[in-house]
Amino acid sequence: MEITKDWELYEAGIEYNQQVYGADRNYYEVLDTNIAFASGDQWRGVQADGLPKPVFNIIKRVKQFKIASLKADNISIQLTPMEYRPQSEDITMQHKVKQADLANAEIKNILENINFDAKSRTLLSDGFDTGDWCMHFYFDMDEQPYKSYMPSVKGVIKAEIIDSTNVMFGNPNTRQVDKQPYIIIVGRNLVKNLQEEAKKNKSSQIDRIKGDSETDYQMGDNGKVENSADGYEKALYIIKYYKKNGKIYANKSTKNAYIYKEKDTKLSYYPIAFNNWEEVKGTYHGRAETTGIIPNQIAINKMFAMVIYHLMLTAFPTAVYDADRIEGWTNEIGAQIPVTNLQGDSIHNIAGYLEPATMSGQIMNAIELAMQYTKETLGVGDASLGNVTMNNATAIIAIQKSAAVPLENVKAALYEFVEDSGKIIVDMMASYYGPRPVVVQGPNNERTVEMFDFGQLKDMWMHIKTDIGNASYFSEVASIQTLDNLLNNGMIEFVEYLRRIPDEIIPQKQELINSIEQNDIYKQAIYNLMGQFMDTLPPEVRAQLLQLNPEQMEQRVLEMMGALDNGTQGMAQISDMENPLPTPEDLAGTLQQGEPGFMEMMQPQTEVGRDSVKKMQDLEEIGGLQS
Repeated sequence: MEITKDWELYEAGIEYNQQVYGADRNYYEVLDTNIAFASGDQWRGVQADGLPKPVFNIIKRVKQFKIASLKADNISIQLTPMEYRPQSEDITMQHKVKQADLANAEIKNILENINFDAKSRTLLSDGFDTGDWCMHFYFDMDEQPYKSYMPSVKGVIKAEIIDSTNVMFGNPNTRQVDKQPYIIIVGRNLVKNLQEEAKKNKSSQIDRIKGDSETDYQMGDNGKVENSADGYEKALYIIKYYKKNGKIYANKSTKNAYIYKEKDTKLSYYPIAFNNWEEVKGTYHGRAETTGIIPNQIAINKMFAMVIYHLMLTAFPTAVYDADRIEGWTNEIGAQIPVTNLQGDSIHNIAGYLEPATMSGQIMNAIELAMQYTKETLGVGDASLGNVTMNNATAIIAIQKSAAVPLENVKAALYEFVEDSGKIIVDMMASYYGPRPVVVQGPNNERTVEMFDFGQLKDMWMHIKTDIGNASYFSEVASIQTLDNLLNNGMIEFVEYLRRIPDEIIPQKQELINSIEQNDIYKQAIYNLMGQFMDTLPPEVRAQLLQLNPEQMEQRVLEMMGALDNGTQGMAQISDMENPLPTPEDLAGTLQQGEPGFMEMMQPQTEVGRDSVKKMQDLEEIGGLQS
């Protein structure tokens, strides 16, 4: 049966890949070995010669650390008009900003729906082991994103991770996606699914779609193993994207049949985001970090294996005895060993143990140095791994920044990848969405729905950038310490502190904020009443009250107001109270008006949460107090 033209391009891509590492190393075998070593299978292809096979997986430790460091920042995509001017009040500019805001809200929703954060970790793992990471975006018309709310709107943007062995560039000497004459995406799917898709696209070659065993060039050992049950056969498919008249077209085929051909995607960019862990000049494939660690990993494992083997041979001493006097020897616990013809000789003269040979300490020193230098050359030292004591946020941040230096190039590649993904998402929204609702989240996490015609994005001159925000434990520690200092120095209120502290630090944080604010409203009402009451007092009484410190003043006024509530005449009871107002002589030592510190004590304070010692100072403003 005749093969398709696109299949010939796929075979040409395989031939190129097999030459990437030269004639002595096969590209596909190198990647399979990298994946196996990273997962702990580190004795494949290694001559053991009867040695034990211990595994001290340095690769995994370095890999986890680097991926966690790269993901220590929150990454988002931000869309702004290219001619945006922050202070502009032009109506046209404000309209464009509004459009960009709605597009940003939908981009955020899409990234959440495709689980971009989790996918990016998998992509970085692929990059560490294979040198490349790739994501393929597509539009699924079978989905109804708004369900019964708006059933007429169909289609959602989705994304899938593509193995580096399953993406092939038409110009393999550059990794620039937009410069490719064509890009091939390879995958495997159930035959019945491919036949159903061909039927939807009215293909005339449905009967030529058959199951196959084309798994030799799938990545990893598990990628070559499939379910062999009847009715669940798989076939390898190829999607070929290519440019024609400034637009992106696509073919999808198997080895012998086209599922669809020359389909206009309506896109301006290839729906493929691609980048390298470490760029290699002259090829679109990058260099995997695992490849460079494997020789060291083998050496470390082998040295440990020889140490263990030496201990197995020499850890237990060998017994020697006089066979003429001892009939047989046993190491059984508590067993008796008969001895004849002892004739007064010491037992040490007829039986004993040979001292085992001592292993040189150089082997352990060599192992430690090999592990230390391997980690240090990879930019993963003790400080980076947290094996040092850090007592303050400044030291933590310094360690974090120094540890990030070896990853700056990889981080730049990741940011470029995210921006490329944003460009693709905007292109797909403009091409496929049309008018549809957008869920917008406000500053207080409230959600609103607005209609927007995404087709307007096609004609907009937009700038797409990656926004970076710290999300690591280190940045959280520094933020909390900064908030603590601001609160302790009286520069922020307690409610402001609560609003900014992470939710997981204080359980039911919002309920606590609401309680404090409600309590403040109640206190403010009391102060208003106290101010009105103070206005009714004679000037000499007010003068005496103002001589008290705020706590005494608040207590005395409340007592006087309580006397009025009981139906008695407050002013008549002032002279009869058990603790009458203190005289000026009694107030010796307290602050007098005009003395240093008096105005600071009496300064009005209306913010929520200020210390209660200063609460009564509000009365001067609220009630119009005058001495």
